[in-house]
Amino acid sequence: MSKLILAVTMAALTACAASTTFGGDWSPLKDRSGGVAAMKRSAASDPAGIKPTRTRKASRLICIDPGHPSAYSAGGAQANGASEVQINWLVAKKLKAVLEAKGAAVMMTKSSEGEVVDNRVRALKINAAAAEHAGKAVTVHLHCDAGGGKGFALYYPDRKGTYTGVNGTEPDIGFTGPEPAVQTASKGLAAAVHTSMLQLLRGKLNDMGVKGDSKTAVGGRQGALSYSIFSKIPTVTIEMVVLTNPGDAAFIRSEAGRQKMAEAIAAGLLKY
Repeated sequence: MSKLILAVTMAALTACAASTTFGGDWSPLKDRSGGVAAMKRSAASDPAGIKPTRTRKASRLICIDPGHPSAYSAGGAQANGASEVQINWLVAKKLKAVLEAKGAAVMMTKSSEGEVVDNRVRALKINAAAAEHAGKAVTVHLHCDAGGGKGFALYYPDRKGTYTGVNGTEPDIGFTGPEPAVQTASKGLAAAVHTSMLQLLRGKLNDMGVKGDSKTAVGGRQGALSYSIFSKIPTVTIEMVVLTNPGDAAFIRSEAGRQKMAEAIAAGLLKY
């Protein structure tokens, strides 16, 4: 399995890049000249791409994917004093700590804020980690939105999608997924996390609901988000806040806000 993951990781290098475009996974990069060296270092230091950590024997594995940098966006543009890639990483670290304290095994798709990992490769890393774990495994992808609106929203694969890549030359163009069982389980996972976020974030952030991947720009084009297409386990994407909204940004920039977000997400993941 490690040789396979290394092969697809190196094949995905040309898709990885740095950008200042803000807009999460919904807008492809225009400049794909950077980020390759970081991806090569990641593949060399961890060929299998599996970095699970455990505080004690756990029955479940929770895979945390802090969004960006990827072939779609570096996520580094500033909005109200924060960048998406930074917030995603900071909340991911807190979420990891909360989950481990409650006995869950945790796997992170990257080891540093700026590590470049293609979205397809993120799913392959997660699938490999889940295959090695005997218990239940789920995935949460952490993102922040931009543009209109305010508050949090959750997305799950509501139909099969066909992977088109970013420049059309990536490996596995035309691959279709996820399977119906993953779609159904992902809907249940999204509902469980949404319920906990509603309870623990009431009065702090607006609720924008649970939606299908097909409601996003990339999902609308492909049918599902790229990492959802390749996922073999339940998966949910969370747009934690709208960073271009000053109130949302102020909440998530605070230590207390990020801790509350991590606790709300963890409660739902553990409830599922």
